[in-house]
Amino acid sequence: MTKQVLVFQHIWDAPLGLLATFLQKHEIAYHIVDVETEALPDPLTYDALIVLGGSQHANDDARYPYFIEEKRLIASAVTHDLPYLGICLGGQLLALALGGTVKRHTMTEIGFFDIPLTEEGKTDPLYAGLPGFQKVFHWHEDIFDIPQGAIHLAANENTLHQAFRFGHYAYGLQYHIELDPTILNTWFHHTGLKQEIIDNIGIDAYTTLERSLDQLYPTYTEHSRILFENFLRIGGLIP
Repeated sequence: MTKQVLVFQHIWDAPLGLLATFLQKHEIAYHIVDVETEALPDPLTYDALIVLGGSQHANDDARYPYFIEEKRLIASAVTHDLPYLGICLGGQLLALALGGTVKRHTMTEIGFFDIPLTEEGKTDPLYAGLPGFQKVFHWHEDIFDIPQGAIHLAANENTLHQAFRFGHYAYGLQYHIELDPTILNTWFHHTGLKQEIIDNIGIDAYTTLERSLDQLYPTYTEHSRILFENFLRIGGLIP
């Protein structure tokens, strides 16, 4: 029987991107749900759950009431050992669903970063094949604390908690692994998004970062592939 992954998407400019390419490569079906406009299905009828990023603040249930049901479903997925991958906002929602906290960072972290793994991260199967760090892309202004009982997997000088695992199959990442050229082009050249980056890091840093895309993207893509295929392997979706 064909494996099928459920995907919760929070905003138009943070789609599945690269991860769709990798799922297609392995002939894994996926169902994308727009959480702002669609009813959320039960993740337990799928083989894994991926929750993507977004500009929403994970604590703001009043403004984003779908978070209430989403966090309930995430908690249920983890309780039933459904493989879970939370990216940026998806990692924050996992932290909250497990009783952790999410708070505003002291900065907005934007750009490519090499994220060192903790000693636990270096031995976690999610990072098998990576060189002790992962090249990732950041765009976030909130951060999560590690929920009680979770394993701390990655950190850098800006953000102590970059990744964690809960149980055997649930992973929360504070960074993006799904960016393909189309998403990067949107983030860097769509008028509103471009201006938001410039407002946060300045025009000089924006220009430097934009010029670095072609140089850094191949390593980013390869590291994303390694991690995501590890996740699929851990969850039994690929051999």
